[in-house]
Amino acid sequence: MVHRAASDGYSTAADVYVRGRPSYPPEAVDWLRKTLGLRLGRTVLEVGAGTGKFLPLLQETGAEIIALEPVDAMRAKIDSAFDVRTLGGSADQIGLPDASVDAVVCAQAFHWFATAEAVTEIRRVLRPGGVLGLIWNGRDVGVPWVASMGAIWTDMRETHLGFRRDGGEPCFRQKA
Repeated sequence: MVHRAASDGYSTAADVYVRGRPSYPPEAVDWLRKTLGLRLGRTVLEVGAGTGKFLPLLQETGAEIIALEPVDAMRAKIDSAFDVRTLGGSADQIGLPDASVDAVVCAQAFHWFATAEAVTEIRRVLRPGGVLGLIWNGRDVGVPWVASMGAIWTDMRETHLGFRRDGGEPCFRQKA
């Protein structure tokens, strides 16, 4: 199931998302290779692939890539910019056979579907010994303008997305 804030917002603002979302550090490629074992001959599924911001790093590993994205407008950005297999679907209904991928990655997306059903579905599509990698960009709040931006973002998340100011779980997250 896709949260309404994601489906509504990303359906109408995919272009803004492409321009505004930061990229990922190149050092992440080493982590993907060493920790997740991604390389030629391996298959990786990116769940919540968005517009494909993380795909260039996945491509550098040589692994076969499958990008799962539930929002049509976001998936269209992937289709127009990358030569990877894309799937419509959600983390709790992946639409791949059992034991079909070596790794699943979620870049800046896991909070949207952190449920017992999604984790069970991810486990189902992983091959024995498969791994789940969760990736987030962090903010350097020691930089004054970044700290100010973070305060605005915190207010917006609470007001519009249902996250609690005290750092607790968002109101839409199901307890596992």
